[in-house]
Amino acid sequence: MKSKRLRVAMVAFAPNHHTTRWSLALQAAGFDVHLAFGQADEEVQLPGVTLHPVRVPPRTVPVWSAAAAWHAVLDAIEPDVVYMQWLFARPAMLIALNPSWPLVVTVMGSDVRQELNLEESWLERVWRTALLLRANAITAVAQPLADVIATYHPELASRITVVPFGVDTAAFHPSRPAPPRAANAALRIGHFKSDAETYGRWELLHAVEPLATHAGRIELHFAGRRGGDGGRVTAYLAAHPHLARCVVDHGMVPVASMPLLYHQIDLYILNSFQESFGVAAAEALASGVPVIGSDVGGVRALVSNCETGFLVPPGDIEALRAGILEMEAHPALRAMCAGRGRERVATRYPWQRSVEDVARLLRQAAADGSRAQSGGYAMAATAA
Repeated sequence: MKSKRLRVAMVAFAPNHHTTRWSLALQAAGFDVHLAFGQADEEVQLPGVTLHPVRVPPRTVPVWSAAAAWHAVLDAIEPDVVYMQWLFARPAMLIALNPSWPLVVTVMGSDVRQELNLEESWLERVWRTALLLRANAITAVAQPLADVIATYHPELASRITVVPFGVDTAAFHPSRPAPPRAANAALRIGHFKSDAETYGRWELLHAVEPLATHAGRIELHFAGRRGGDGGRVTAYLAAHPHLARCVVDHGMVPVASMPLLYHQIDLYILNSFQESFGVAAAEALASGVPVIGSDVGGVRALVSNCETGFLVPPGDIEALRAGILEMEAHPALRAMCAGRGRERVATRYPWQRSVEDVARLLRQAAADGSRAQSGGYAMAATAA
């Protein structure tokens, strides 16, 4: 007799790169995945995953309206376990959760205040703490982030498991075969984030602008959403047309096409001011591309000086430029960092291990919830 497939109500943003791969991975792992997300303008298509857009009607008391809308959708799903893939630390979300629903929460970088210079009001901290305490299990994508979560309440440390994003090395791998490179070919630099100030694209432009004065020396490959920075990146490119001519803007790239994008670059830049893990750096390393990354958060575990690339202080334009020049001048160093980076990701951050860890936590939470409701009877939690 087949055991029941666990029904997971996954609360996440859609469409989103992480939402897509996690919902499909859990579905492939045997879960009955129901994705609940705030109403989005873009169309969402996830084969095998049941979609539940949450529409919040405009009313006098927005918190209660949002709570009622989310609760109605989740209640209709009848979940065995709720998986909140971001810490939606809002009063409405906490109110919407039925106390009988087991809850697993994944915390990502922007969900908690990692750096001392980032402000957090006492009320924001209260709601974050309350939602974290509501969770049966919490996953953090890197140990530094787990350490921050533990500061919110003494009881949380025992509930936290470090589960990295993980990289599917079957999808992200070096180009096969690698295209031949001319000795005087332009250095192709990738930055696959957005213009948002936290990702350092404006600082990258400042770092490479002197290099762009020599025609054909560099190519900048951008991907991601433009804007979100008050127009600083756009204005800088308009004021430096010689640099703008070096930019190849790929725009919003589908998840399935990302591996091909890494094959088009020689060096990846992750100069963010805050990164909990640095999944783009991990994908680049898995693809055989060395990385210059900011010395923040989980990036430190991915990038080591002269082993997988270089670490630079966040916001330090001169250090970033020096790292780029070093990589440009020494192709052998790039090749060595590429090989070691690929090995590091394959060994430490396999995607399947991350999926198995989250699946185990979901099954355990569902089993614990079933025992609590039935007075000792544990529902079979093994996927069909």
